[in-house]
Amino acid sequence: MTDPAAPHSSPVVLVVAADERSAEVTIDRYTRTVFGATPKETRNAALDLSAEYAAHLGRPVLVNARDGNGAWQLIVSPTGVVRAAGGTEAALLSGTRRAKPKRGRRIALAAVGAAAALAVLAGGALAVVRYVPALVPAAAPADDRPAATMESRQAPPGFSRDAAWRRPMHAGTEPDVAEGGKRAAYIDPGGRLRVVGRDGEPRWTADLPLSADEVVSGPRFVRAGSADAVAVVGGGALWLWESGGGTPQETALPEDADVSYAGGAPLVIADGKASIPVDGELAPVEKPEGTGALLSDGERVLTAVVQGPWTWVAPDGAAESVRPQPPEGADSLHEVYSAGGGYVVASWTPADGGDGSVLAFHDWSEGSVVAAAEAPEEGLADSVLVHGPNAAAFGPVVADPRAGSATALEGFEAVSAAGGTVFGEVGGVEVAATAAAEPTELEGDVARPWGLLGGRAIVVADGDVYALVPE
Repeated sequence: MTDPAAPHSSPVVLVVAADERSAEVTIDRYTRTVFGATPKETRNAALDLSAEYAAHLGRPVLVNARDGNGAWQLIVSPTGVVRAAGGTEAALLSGTRRAKPKRGRRIALAAVGAAAALAVLAGGALAVVRYVPALVPAAAPADDRPAATMESRQAPPGFSRDAAWRRPMHAGTEPDVAEGGKRAAYIDPGGRLRVVGRDGEPRWTADLPLSADEVVSGPRFVRAGSADAVAVVGGGALWLWESGGGTPQETALPEDADVSYAGGAPLVIADGKASIPVDGELAPVEKPEGTGALLSDGERVLTAVVQGPWTWVAPDGAAESVRPQPPEGADSLHEVYSAGGGYVVASWTPADGGDGSVLAFHDWSEGSVVAAAEAPEEGLADSVLVHGPNAAAFGPVVADPRAGSATALEGFEAVSAAGGTVFGEVGGVEVAATAAAEPTELEGDVARPWGLLGGRAIVVADGDVYALVPE
């Protein structure tokens, strides 16, 4: 029987770079690089990954650590306690244990810095103990000095490369920011879902019911029915956590099902049929003949035809048709293109019979015009709708819904939006734009925000999540 107090048989290898600004942490043959502004911060970030792994396993792990001064061994517990293991690295790898030399003790103390507490044991060995709050790197100091700097990418417009906090994220996954900018979610290297506030500290965490490598999409902040939730898709199921965490609700998905979140809620399409999750089951929605399902608001599905009104349909058969109002200077509805973020995007023929079209963002509930602008028809069918709290764009048209204004930018193709800024391309050049300004060229590898969390830009660099502070 395995002793739960014994370290896991596969040790963590931690190598601190010569400049002590970075360290490589190898866990189960997978290597991650962490960074720090100081040697202490670098070591803490590396030890935090080890603590995450121990918590994921539910048992201690051995850490074989090396830096320019030599080698040492630590044992990291699932509760975040780090202590000296004793023995040289060669002895540890061969299974031979012996007392730790004085030099090794000094290095172990340096590894954990001022957060360590020392205790002399009965046998004369030195134990080094470090408590890791929440098993994540420390947040920014109270005076908002940066806790980390994003070195490998450029900051988006309006933000510096200084970060209030930085967190490691599981490879191949993406973060999300809740509507309203009060919460962010990501999956950590230990396979746990973390929902954090503006300070980067967890509001709640949960073990994933599947391997993080099986995650297909998510985490995403969504609406499930009339309630807020966090969604993850993987392992042939849709998993929904209530807004305060707890045990997720599992909804089995048909093979080859597609799950989208354009309306802020999961919409499941399988074999051409639309459904939404209700109490752990998929509730099918009967689409009106000739319509396609665009999105769900959590309780209904928005369906539309190319030309004509759109219809909201509920699983119980209740339906509500919405007829869009023509924008100023427009004659007849030409085509409904897309929907999301509270809008339906449609093009209208100009009243003067001229070329091009009038592209309008309509309120999806009652069809009024939120913003509109004249735009060339060419390329609209291949465009995508992007939207943030204060901006929306489709093809070359960038809108400020709150101001009710929109403008068409020649050659612009929208890619993403955050806050009041839309990111896209003009002739293959990456740019940022608003409805009130010409596009600004982005120089270098600029990290596009996934959203704004309390006014801080949530970006990803080197597989880690950063909360960049405004300039």
